[in-house]
Amino acid sequence: MAAAGYGKSTALRRWFPTSGTHWHRVGGSPPAGELSQLVRDAARAGAAVIVLDDVPRLARDTVHDLVTTVESTPTAVTVVLSSRWPQHLPAASSLGHGLWSQRGPADLALSAEQVADVLREDYGRADPDLADRVHEATAGWPALVHLAADVVRADGVPHESLLAALSEPGGPLATYVAGEVLAALPPAVVRLIRQVGHLAPVTAGLCRALGHRGAEESVRLLSRVGVIAPAGPLVPGLPPVHRIVPVVVEVSRRGRRCPSTQRTADAALAATWYRDHGPPVAAARAFQLAGDDDACAGVLEAHGAAIVAGGDAAAVAELTAGLPQRLLTRTMRLVRGDALRTVGEVDAAARAYAAVADAEARWDAGLAWRMGRIAYQRGDARAALAALARAGEPEVPTADAVLLLAWTAHAHLLAGDVDRATDRARRAVEVAMAAGDDPARASAHLSVALCLGVTGDEAGSAEQYGLASSIAERTGDIVLLSRIFTNRAYRLLRTARYVDALAAARRSGRYAAAAGYPSLAALALNNEAEALTMLGRFDEAVQRYEWALVRFHRMGSRRLGWARLGLAEVYRRRGWREQARGAYEEAVRAAREAGNAHVLTEALAGLALVLLDDDPRVAADHANRAAREAAAELRVPALLAQGWVAQRTGDAAGATRLVREAARIARTQGDLAGMADALALRAATETDPARARAGLREAHAIWADAGAAVEAARILVLLGRQPGACADDRLDALVAAGHLAAAGAIADRPGDAALTRDGGPVPGGEVVIQALGRFEVRLGGVAVPASQWQSRKARELVKILVARRGRPVPRGELCELLWPDDDPERTGHRLSVLLSIVRGVLDPAKAVAADHYLAADQASVALDLSRIQVDVVDFLAHVAHGRRLAEAGAWAEARTVLAAADARYRAEAFEDEPYADWCDPFREETRAAHLGMLRILAQAAQATSEPDAAVGYLLRLLEHDKFDESGHRALVHALVASGRHGEARRAFERYAAAMRAIDVRPPDEVILRPARAAAAPTAGR
Repeated sequence: MAAAGYGKSTALRRWFPTSGTHWHRVGGSPPAGELSQLVRDAARAGAAVIVLDDVPRLARDTVHDLVTTVESTPTAVTVVLSSRWPQHLPAASSLGHGLWSQRGPADLALSAEQVADVLREDYGRADPDLADRVHEATAGWPALVHLAADVVRADGVPHESLLAALSEPGGPLATYVAGEVLAALPPAVVRLIRQVGHLAPVTAGLCRALGHRGAEESVRLLSRVGVIAPAGPLVPGLPPVHRIVPVVVEVSRRGRRCPSTQRTADAALAATWYRDHGPPVAAARAFQLAGDDDACAGVLEAHGAAIVAGGDAAAVAELTAGLPQRLLTRTMRLVRGDALRTVGEVDAAARAYAAVADAEARWDAGLAWRMGRIAYQRGDARAALAALARAGEPEVPTADAVLLLAWTAHAHLLAGDVDRATDRARRAVEVAMAAGDDPARASAHLSVALCLGVTGDEAGSAEQYGLASSIAERTGDIVLLSRIFTNRAYRLLRTARYVDALAAARRSGRYAAAAGYPSLAALALNNEAEALTMLGRFDEAVQRYEWALVRFHRMGSRRLGWARLGLAEVYRRRGWREQARGAYEEAVRAAREAGNAHVLTEALAGLALVLLDDDPRVAADHANRAAREAAAELRVPALLAQGWVAQRTGDAAGATRLVREAARIARTQGDLAGMADALALRAATETDPARARAGLREAHAIWADAGAAVEAARILVLLGRQPGACADDRLDALVAAGHLAAAGAIADRPGDAALTRDGGPVPGGEVVIQALGRFEVRLGGVAVPASQWQSRKARELVKILVARRGRPVPRGELCELLWPDDDPERTGHRLSVLLSIVRGVLDPAKAVAADHYLAADQASVALDLSRIQVDVVDFLAHVAHGRRLAEAGAWAEARTVLAAADARYRAEAFEDEPYADWCDPFREETRAAHLGMLRILAQAAQATSEPDAAVGYLLRLLEHDKFDESGHRALVHALVASGRHGEARRAFERYAAAMRAIDVRPPDEVILRPARAAAAPTAGR
């Protein structure tokens, strides 16, 4: 239920797909019993879901009759009513099972993020501020969002005049609202909209005070259909403030003049009501509308700080701008500066504070922390510390003294001086306890949490965050909550908890939006982008970083270095080296201007990695500069960059020393991402392949636990290239490479060549045996010529050993197979000669030990398949791995592995030995694996909605085995499901003929009938 244009029908099409759903557009008032009859008829026809769209307001008896009809249907059925009007809904108990549910405007309205997506994808406007303004004007009402986007695209409307342009008489949006929304409402309700539309929150009590009869019913109606909607984003734990959708108010008032005396009287009544019932910001607004500046200033003097903390900074900034100079006391100027700073007008806030500072020779704590915070908000650590020092050491425990110490701690952190930051933060907590001021104490706890997080004390940091957030939630300080969750998201990123970090970043963004706090909204976007980057969602991450850059630029904030750094990281992970280099260089410039040690260290380290392949000397310069600039707690990226340079330039001892130090710091700080990167570098410096593999496995476990699927896949690819990698490692690498390609990432980063011995042969790459089809042995990619074998029996010996898949074969059995008619006493010596020939073929340069490829003792002989790549063995491993994936429901991964296996299966095993008995079991095993592979590929294609591919695999299966009954049935079903009924009939006839040929009862033609589609899952039925 919702007003016109909320997208009810669109949502229902999405929730209940057409298969198994019967749709009926009701339109006008239906005769008695008509809806119930529709339900009975549709249920008899087999409908699982019955949608009654555009239902008018129904009488209570009609709804009751409809419910009774649903209950009496012999099979389970879901009935959905879609209406613009509230209905007489039955209580859940009246259905007997509590199966009634209702969806309304809150379920259908677009969020601010969804509005931004609509503007970008459908209208080509990638402007987050425009999206926020459209969302504010329309409250996310879907039809109004699209109509507003049309107006903006056509006319290029400035942001500040957006509402006026949208409500222009005769325009598409105004015409729609007037005809589809306002015309459908009772006249008394429209009058209420005109009178109270400029006020918020709108409540029945306010409307009653302004003389509206039936106020409760009118407000309830407007709320249920979505004309009254929450103002701003919904914030967890805080009640929403409801208002009439602004563009509806403007359309309702166009062309309707109200006497100024009436408007003033209404505003005065509303101000008095709000003063008595709250909230204070509404009282201040109404007093200003009534022309009572003194009363407005009185409310702001008493409640201004709380109003800003509660998320109405924009209102305070606007209200104080309209007050005469005589009312702007020192307190009012500071509150105005707080409001301007919060909404992102940092320069205007600085001017408001300067108006106080210029009149005072000595700054007190309250002025000093505000001036310091302005510099901090701009990302200028040096200027922030200079301003904060102007007040000296606090002597009296006040809230301002606490905030002075807390912001001094923040500024020291920004400059990279963690020890001084921690000292000031702990001192802030001590002063806060003495001052007894809860909001100040929450800020002090937050500063301690930040410091402890940087030093790696995650338990202590979490405890301090908890203390801060509990106070902020209790006092309703959403500005502080936005800061808490912004910093919480940052720490979660540092400890590689990316899923949690994404949730915290989005929550901080909602708090920042509700508080009207653009600088924190930009930081929240930055944190969200970093989490998305590590989760492998690169396109989304780039979008968020670009939005953050727009906001930082608009505010003139030097914190844009964070966004530049993030973009550089995305580009580096995608392999876009030139773009990464440019972004890193811009981040370095921004960090130097702002004195931001965090960004500077990471940007220099990243720049070193990007340049490592092209210019190791310049890369070394950047890595060394990063190390010089980094504070002790920020050294991990710099040490790792230096380590990769050392490894690349042949300084193995230096690389080992650097990676050990980086790993030690990462362990101390709980920096799991740094630890994983250190393990990758350690693997590159290892001379022992087993230790290198162990390090990579540990790195993979870290990334997998962190939810960083792309990083985990990258490590798997590297593992698959390692010397001594097993078949499962190579198969995992194959699937992982597909994940990397899908994400637009690369596996080969700086130093990765070292992880495969400087790009040398991959596992088994030296000796490759081809047993599928014609037998062949390749050394370094070149086929061994027949002359090099010296004996046909030597080739046959290798074939027999391959057929045994690396298992030891007794010498006597080998002699019997090779020389069945000769004396066993004579053939033993011949076997020894063949073994010598085979060793010479596999290792002509005698570069490895005699038993490296061929292990032989007095009793048996075996090929070491961990050192030789055999195509048929890899094929069988691929099929087994793909089957395991399919059994686990991982159809896409199974298809990747099995498609690779399919490419390997050129022909049957040992096709050039058609009469050899020793290869029959092995040949049958590979043949069965091939047929099973085709069957699973068909199932995977069907599971991923590709019926044509499934048909192709099944046809190939039946080409190899025309009596495979399950294959025949699957082919017929696949053809019927894809609507290819003629082909299905012919496939069925071939199926029946094949069964008759082997005396099996022919199939029933029922399999040619389409299977009845299952009803779509429903919620709250």
